[in-house]
Amino acid sequence: MSEGLQAGHFVLYPSISFEYKDDDNVFYASRELPRNQIVQSRVLAVQSRILMDLPVGSTRIRWVYAPMYRNYSSKAFAQTRPISHFFDFEALRVGPVVTLRAADHFVRDTVDLRQTDQGGETVGVVPFTTHTPELGVTVGMGARSAIAFAPRYTSVTFDERGSTSLLGYRRKELEVRLEHAVSPPGRVYAFYALDDTRQQREQIVFGDVSLDARTLGLGLRRTINEEVVTYLNAGYKTIDFKGGSNSDFKGPVLDANATWQLGDVTVLNLSTGHQAYQSFYVNNNYYVATELRLRLTRQVGRTVFWDTSVYFTNNHYADPLDISDTPDTAPEQDCNTTVPDPGNPGQTLCVGDGRIDAYEALQPSVGRRRRDHVYHAEVGAGWQIARTLRLFIGYNYERRSSNIDEGSGGGIIDPFDYRIHRVLFRFEAGWM
Repeated sequence: MSEGLQAGHFVLYPSISFEYKDDDNVFYASRELPRNQIVQSRVLAVQSRILMDLPVGSTRIRWVYAPMYRNYSSKAFAQTRPISHFFDFEALRVGPVVTLRAADHFVRDTVDLRQTDQGGETVGVVPFTTHTPELGVTVGMGARSAIAFAPRYTSVTFDERGSTSLLGYRRKELEVRLEHAVSPPGRVYAFYALDDTRQQREQIVFGDVSLDARTLGLGLRRTINEEVVTYLNAGYKTIDFKGGSNSDFKGPVLDANATWQLGDVTVLNLSTGHQAYQSFYVNNNYYVATELRLRLTRQVGRTVFWDTSVYFTNNHYADPLDISDTPDTAPEQDCNTTVPDPGNPGQTLCVGDGRIDAYEALQPSVGRRRRDHVYHAEVGAGWQIARTLRLFIGYNYERRSSNIDEGSGGGIIDPFDYRIHRVLFRFEAGWM
């Protein structure tokens, strides 16, 4: 980070960015749909950012607030929330025996759904709010060992009703670590994590779903100049669900990241993950995401760099697709026709066919376990015009496909088979 502006005891890092992007598939629509149903738009995004550091002895307090304004040129997109808000807070106090950390992460956005769904099940442009406060307490036990406690609470809500709003949930987590320093920058640890999640379903189709998860594992972390450059978490996880399909998960999980300095001007980053995430897709309780990411950055001269990255993701779902009525399905959710109610003159009763109306278009895929494959690639170049002025030009491509067939307009399509090309130009001014 560059040197900021001194304001009394505070150090300020103000900045602003202007980004112009051409997006040929704003809503991640299936490429098998007619072209006139795929919305293309130019997007102007303006984001200001203020980072404030307050160092006080062994304590550091940091605030970051970064509102963003987006404007879409397409009239097909009725934008309901043009301004997004991103807020982060962290307070860290390092003591001779006890280290305390408090943090808060708050987002009101419409685009970055990875904030709410790390496995990437849901894509689109949907207004959402996520709030994640957390605490950390590390107690030293001698010169090299320590025990750490990290409780965290997450709340996710969606503004719009419909299938995507099913992603609303509240999560309580607690992780306990027993750490040991093997070198000044390196630590190994054993950890045990608990997760209690309650979904907030807007439509009661398969009933309420909740989960309790436990993870036991080992890890390592290497830190240089307060930046984590290598980490590995490997363990065994069990997830017990209440409701839904009653399918539970038991299996290994992995999260790893490594950064290498290849010479003086080249940096390579490689990360991989294998994790089970809660699912909101029809009758599935969870899916398993396996991901591989590769990023290469190279400096050209003193002021220019280029950056390229690729990632691959495979999502495998737990249960064969089933759209049949359940004991929690309301009568009006399977209502193909109505008949007079003999017990209430003037009233009618729903008569269904045993299938939930909202999912009948998925009949061609009944009995099939959903599989998604995602490929993403991007390349760009940046230029440090001056100490506080930067320019970036980039291109990214994303392709997704699945094995799901859905009836649409008299034909059959893969609703998750989308392809997106984006070209962007970004100008930044300020202290980053």
